[in-house]
Amino acid sequence: MFPKTGPRSRARAWILSGALLFAPPVFAADPPKDPAPNDPAPKEGAPKDEQPYVHKGFVYRSTTAVRYNPLGLSTFFRIGYQRPLLGPQENILLQRTYIGIHAVTTITPAYIRGGLRLDVQPLAFLQFLFAYEGMALFGTYDTLQSFKHVSEDFGDVRQVERGKQGLAYPTTGGIFTADVILQAKGGPFLLVSDTQFIHTDFTITPGDRFYFDLPLGMLAKDDGWMVSNETDLLFVTSFGLMAGARHGVYHTFLPAELVAGEEARAEQITPIEFAGPLVGWQFPEHNGPKRFNAPGIFLNVSWWIRNPYRTGQEVAATVPYIVGGFTFKGTL
Repeated sequence: MFPKTGPRSRARAWILSGALLFAPPVFAADPPKDPAPNDPAPKEGAPKDEQPYVHKGFVYRSTTAVRYNPLGLSTFFRIGYQRPLLGPQENILLQRTYIGIHAVTTITPAYIRGGLRLDVQPLAFLQFLFAYEGMALFGTYDTLQSFKHVSEDFGDVRQVERGKQGLAYPTTGGIFTADVILQAKGGPFLLVSDTQFIHTDFTITPGDRFYFDLPLGMLAKDDGWMVSNETDLLFVTSFGLMAGARHGVYHTFLPAELVAGEEARAEQITPIEFAGPLVGWQFPEHNGPKRFNAPGIFLNVSWWIRNPYRTGQEVAATVPYIVGGFTFKGTL
């Protein structure tokens, strides 16, 4: 028997989180300074590794990616000013510290969003991001759709039907994101964990309390919170190849009073979860200012572990969730 392939996938706009694995965040710190002429000569011994350069000034980053199951296309761009917090440090935990303010935008066939983001990296292994963005959905690809109850069907098939009935509409809203990124490296192994706390507030049909969130592909409460985590474990080679695995889980917070009598359905639709292999290629990164720097490509092929429509209900569990793209950064 051939596995089900599910309904025709429709374009889903989205944000690629965790792209930093293949294009690490632009770390800001002054480059190591050359010794003054009268300074004593450095002691002889084993050569020290050059400290990672962190730019003081304007920087940018671009990431373009596509995904399948669900289908999506997205271009993310940020540009802003950053400066180092501590400068060159012998202690590796104090290197790469910076603070920056950036304008960010994400463009997809279904929506555009943009705003301001504050980046703070107080330690080499810890980064905080805080952003507020406005979002405008075009009303294309059967979006946006809102619902009164969590028991309503929001799968691909039903959303196509609702779109034909005129139940998809353009709208606007705001998104606040607080992001915590932990990263650690031991030998050739790199571990990165990216956790986002997301609050959204859209203009939806009066009386509706939930909507289908495009970036995460799940039902969410309007004027409510979601949390996402993507954790990657990679083996990093000296010639740029990275290979490992990614695990992701997305959860939406549903107030008890809004799901009373529908608790079983609420547990079915959240969280959603996936896991699978991850590979990438990081081209050589120039350790200094450069207009075009550190290009990289990546591919993640995962399978849904939990999803109300993609583990055999509308799409067979054997159909993978695929994300691939290209990213680069630079200084201005």
